Amino acid sequence: MSKTITIKAGDAVCRAELFDDAAPATAAALRAALPISDRTIQVRWSGNAWRTEGNYELQPVDAPIENVAEKLNAGDIIYYPGYSSGNVKVGIAYGDAQWLAPFREPVDVCKVGRIVEGLDEFVAASKRIIFDGPLAIEITAES
Repeated sequence: MSKTITIKAGDAVCRAELFDDAAPATAAALRAALPISDRTIQVRWSGNAWRTEGNYELQPVDAPIENVAEKLNAGDIIYYPGYSSGNVKVGIAYGDAQWLAPFREPVDVCKVGRIVEGLDEFVAASKRIIFDGPLAIEITAES
């Protein structure tokens, strides 16, 4: 099974690899949830990143968070199992970020993958969200 997925955000198309070794259960669950068609929501407190509008319950509420990420860089793909807040999201950083709850409290997220091709176009499109509004996104598995 391919580790590679395709992410289309607005007009930007990029390829990403899922971390089957560092986050095996979450990567497998994300792959099984594909295709995802959604739109981006800029994260308010977390920096240069967006999350899906819809919820994606990739792991059970009591599952341990794999490959916990603190600081994120452009291209890092995360899974945020925020069951207590009702926000169970897939997110992607387009610059420096750290997942934070309101009042800037750090939140554990799983770093599940990373963009490996098309990062510059992805970053440019994502930076426009704050000015132009949400982007339509599609995340699909490569065959």
